[in-house]
Amino acid sequence: METIGIKALQTNPSLLGQTLDRGEYLLITRRGKPIGIAAAFDDRLLDLGFRKWIAVRSFQSGDLSLGQVARVFEKSREEMMGLLGELGVPIADYDLAEELETLGRLGRP
Repeated sequence: METIGIKALQTNPSLLGQTLDRGEYLLITRRGKPIGIAAAFDDRLLDLGFRKWIAVRSFQSGDLSLGQVARVFEKSREEMMGLLGELGVPIADYDLAEELETLGRLGRP
């Protein structure tokens, strides 16, 4: 999630369009305090409702943990993993090359 001050947004409104074009959301602040959120339209926004949609997006961007997003949905972690799978949201983020390197190091004496 990107953050922008209201003054910066007033002087460069194209930042809002650029963020929305990327399908991301933007936290808008005044003197460092959140005053609003701008979000690109997404069909899941209507299906899930804004609060749940923003929780899923926050999970995707790494701002919320699986446990935190599960609490928003009032589900167990296991139930939330199933729901995220249904929504096509990856649950684990890992680098295969890094994993193979780690496994290689573990196999060395």
